[in-house]
Amino acid sequence: MTIKLSIIIPIYNSQKYLKNCLDSILNQISRKQKDIEIILVNDASNDNSKKICTTYTNKFNFIDLIDNKKNLGVSLSRNKGIKKSKGKYL
Repeated sequence: MTIKLSIIIPIYNSQKYLKNCLDSILNQISRKQKDIEIILVNDASNDNSKKICTTYTNKFNFIDLIDNKKNLGVSLSRNKGIKKSKGKYL
């Protein structure tokens, strides 16, 4: 299977908005689409963001999590997601 679209989401202490963000994306894509991946990059959050990410990665096999051990900032976190992505489009 070829991935056409990679959605990369850098996350840092975003528990307040993260669930709404992910639910919004999931509502916009068809469950039948097998050519989309979502890459969550947790940038060493110290709130419940990682727990929320883990809930979604366990529920959906097209969602992956990169968990930074220390805070790298949004640019480096996004770049880590880009390196892991398999999609033709970001």
